[in-house]
Amino acid sequence: MGIIMVNDSMDNGAPNGRPLVSVVMSVYNTEAYLDEAIGSVINQSYKNIELICFNDASTDGSLDILRRYATADSRVRVIDSPVNIKQGGGRNRAIKAAVGKYVMFLDSDDMLRSDAVEKCVAAAEGNGSEAVFFDYCRFSTLGSGETVICQLGEDAAGLRGDRLRERILERTASHVTAMYARSVIVDNDLYFPEGVYYEDNAVTLAMQIIAANPIKLNEVFYKYRFDNQSVTRSSNNLHFFDRIDSAVTLLGHMKRLGLYDRFKDLIDYQFINLYYVHTVFGAIYRFDKVQTAEIARVKAGILKYVPDYKSNPYYRKQPLRLRLKIESHARFPRVIKMLSNLNRRLKAN
Repeated sequence: MGIIMVNDSMDNGAPNGRPLVSVVMSVYNTEAYLDEAIGSVINQSYKNIELICFNDASTDGSLDILRRYATADSRVRVIDSPVNIKQGGGRNRAIKAAVGKYVMFLDSDDMLRSDAVEKCVAAAEGNGSEAVFFDYCRFSTLGSGETVICQLGEDAAGLRGDRLRERILERTASHVTAMYARSVIVDNDLYFPEGVYYEDNAVTLAMQIIAANPIKLNEVFYKYRFDNQSVTRSSNNLHFFDRIDSAVTLLGHMKRLGLYDRFKDLIDYQFINLYYVHTVFGAIYRFDKVQTAEIARVKAGILKYVPDYKSNPYYRKQPLRLRLKIESHARFPRVIKMLSNLNRRLKAN
């Protein structure tokens, strides 16, 4: 593929020349945010780190910025690809190049709090944890304030073992809101799907549940920029339906790793959401024209993968009104879209 590595050396100034933590960042045309993102890593209070940046064939000035930092700081390593392979492929190349015991993920328009790595390492080393979870905040480039998101709940800090795993499965947490032992990914073959979107849906829960001794910290370590354009927030983009195959891949990982039988109801519940519910709503509201073929696809597929999904205890715990809403959207998508458009026009007048 013609990939070029800058700073391809373990002699990065860390003790014994080997960093303990590898921060992985896939970069594509984010020159406006790279100084903040990279600065949040190299200015960490914990210094025994490396930052591996995968330049995914950027067409702006991102590569020049990455090379400037790599020249100035030997802890910054740059992998330059002339071919765009999407975030999943970029993360995989960076994970394979990483030498740290632990891995953290940072999107190239986001930031880490300055003590994030230090406190995650202390928690991991002190508890023998292969996954350390934390909270995040949403912020805008325009500076309209920050909103703290505690996905797992504050009480999750007191949960251990399968009780915490059950909480993760019930509420879910982004792949960027945890530090992982690199072995969790490599030894369990939990690399991201490549060349697609929603790649994180395919592996995140499996990484988080298979990790030994997971622990949650009530700390806001990750800063998520929500006003940068992304396929996950865009309209009329057929890559939205990449999420369908990602959900199937996740289910396969859970079965392969022996996790499915332990957490069957919760795993099925998340599959129902990722594969069926989100797809149905997205096919109606994210497109000017209802994507009926994709709705038909998941309506048939859910009966193949989870035939009794309506009897799932976690699905049944949802309010009856919500369940009726889901099923009415799946059954009458064009009518729902027509009513939605009519309602929007009435409000506009």
